[in-house]
Amino acid sequence: MVIVIGAGLVGTVLAVRLSQLGIRVKLLERGPFAKPTTKNGINDGRTIAVTLGSKLFLDKCGLWDDLKSTAQRINYIRVFEKGSAWTLDYDYKELSDQPMGYIIEFDRLTAALYEAVQRADLVEVVANCTLQKLEPGEVTSQDHGVLKAPLIVGVDGRNSWVRGQVNIKSKTKEYGHKALVAHFTHEKPHNATAWEVFQPTGPFAMLPMTDTADGKNQSGIVWCSPKDMNWEEMPDFEIEQKLTEIFPYYGDVKICSKRWIFQLSSLTVDKIVAPRTILLGDAAHVLHPIAGQGVNLGWRDVADLVELLEHAKDTGQDYGSSHLLDRYCKKRKFDQHGLYFFTDGLTRLYGFDNSLVSFVRQAGLATVNKISPLKKFFMKKAMGI
Repeated sequence: MVIVIGAGLVGTVLAVRLSQLGIRVKLLERGPFAKPTTKNGINDGRTIAVTLGSKLFLDKCGLWDDLKSTAQRINYIRVFEKGSAWTLDYDYKELSDQPMGYIIEFDRLTAALYEAVQRADLVEVVANCTLQKLEPGEVTSQDHGVLKAPLIVGVDGRNSWVRGQVNIKSKTKEYGHKALVAHFTHEKPHNATAWEVFQPTGPFAMLPMTDTADGKNQSGIVWCSPKDMNWEEMPDFEIEQKLTEIFPYYGDVKICSKRWIFQLSSLTVDKIVAPRTILLGDAAHVLHPIAGQGVNLGWRDVADLVELLEHAKDTGQDYGSSHLLDRYCKKRKFDQHGLYFFTDGLTRLYGFDNSLVSFVRQAGLATVNKISPLKKFFMKKAMGI
């Protein structure tokens, strides 16, 4: 058996996949575990960018059939700096007939994961679980006593209780920015294109979504700005006007959702394992959203851990052995560290409001766009393959 602490987007996928491989899972959630419901007529319409690699893994987990009807393809990605004529353009046809990725609404994804957990024969969910103490191979809870397993996986978010219990140190970096997340309807179609626009005040991403119920073109935005930007109180028309000024490509735009505001920071840890314990997802790493890779990195954590546990099951090995933990660290080191330094470096590079640095940035985009092998390398990284 494996104990998984945290029933979010990463923990539930881990539990479902382990169940499919014949490994029993006790899934502990400190809060309720229920299917998303509409509140006051409003869904939680936040969106999740799913790379092609993640889509293929979710399909292997039996989840994609419940998601594909409402998933919006990303066929093209355009990256440019405001005011520049040079762009980096990704076209899915340069690699295959598969899209770069998909945009899925948060509620759709969490509902599909909830249903998959309910169908998983070997997953036992323990919700509203008050956790008290963690030691190697056992968790003490207020209502369920001592729960034992050879491996405990902490997938309980950036403020991880598991991480604190095993004395793994974390470091948070504040970027001095916050992000506005919202949906807009727009006059012109998005043509399955995702945009990443860099500007000195902060980057923003325009992400294609499926049409609204009444057939209007729709996209989601993640708009990073200095932390003193008054997104909370700014009237809709002012936000719409600002967006049109820096992004005129879709014509008239209208906010069609509530707003979500997030303070932006990253998190790193000094290690991702402790005796009989592994950290996954945001418990182990939090990235700047500049590349939309956060949850995808967590799902790659799951894929690598599942591969090791499947081998351990087939060969009768201990799920929580130091050998398995060491192998997991080695498998994940390059991906986790590399993506952190890439996103953090991009954020710092585009934070310089300097004409010479701006020229170098723009020339870099143009160079990548012209050199096919280099361009395909970055495309594959963006697609998670």
